[in-house]
Amino acid sequence: MAKEKGKNPTGVRTVFFDMNNTMIDPERSFEQCFTNILIDFTGRWDSDDPDAVPEKAVAQYMEEWNKRKDKLQISRTGTTDKEKDKTLEVRKACLKAALKHYPFAVNDTFVQSFFRELKKQQRQHAVLFPDAAETIRELAKTYQLGIISNGSREVQEEMVRRFGLSEELPRERIFTSIKGEYRKPDSEIFKQALKETATPASQAVMVGDSWSNDIVGALKCGMQAVWVSRSAGKKITQRKVGKSKVSVIRQLKELSSLLPAPPQ
Repeated sequence: MAKEKGKNPTGVRTVFFDMNNTMIDPERSFEQCFTNILIDFTGRWDSDDPDAVPEKAVAQYMEEWNKRKDKLQISRTGTTDKEKDKTLEVRKACLKAALKHYPFAVNDTFVQSFFRELKKQQRQHAVLFPDAAETIRELAKTYQLGIISNGSREVQEEMVRRFGLSEELPRERIFTSIKGEYRKPDSEIFKQALKETATPASQAVMVGDSWSNDIVGALKCGMQAVWVSRSAGKKITQRKVGKSKVSVIRQLKELSSLLPAPPQ
């Protein structure tokens, strides 16, 4: 009977992380940036309306977005003009509901301006998951760490600096997609990371939240992988892929006890 491959990562030398949804909490980041922009947009405007409160506006927007987001069908090959128009309409409807107590004319121009500023703010105000920084610093004592992301290199480097993790995640170990070329799950981006860090695929682990981009992409290159699924049930600790099993964690801090010592 053929022996089944290891349940947990073995002989790990280098650990690569995805950024968004793995290290960065998108919901808290959005809420923080939304609040900042709303405060900036209102300036010195004063209101006696008890509902004209940024926190309430954020909550209302999220409620409206969660009602409508499933109606958006974005193609995996890229956003078409029709999809962009649909997304704009949904965002506008959500903002209208969220900002009904504010003195704004929520039209297409306003929506585009609001989200353009939001994207800019996310570079400066993205929020890590509570256990992310501590986990990175702890693992860096034992392993070589890196980033593999589909985001822009400039943004990833800027955020790593702002989080105070440049020592643990130096710029030479930040690997990002190149416009018009490869992106996760393309094996080339993983191969580049392995080559630049002088790591055999079997001694590298990819930690990410996207099953198709992070996990499947890494496994195809012969790497090991850990899937971050914060919504997974407590009893789910592994997921099978062919003859292999991928460890499933709900919090990054679980990595400390999951990963083995590096090979000698």
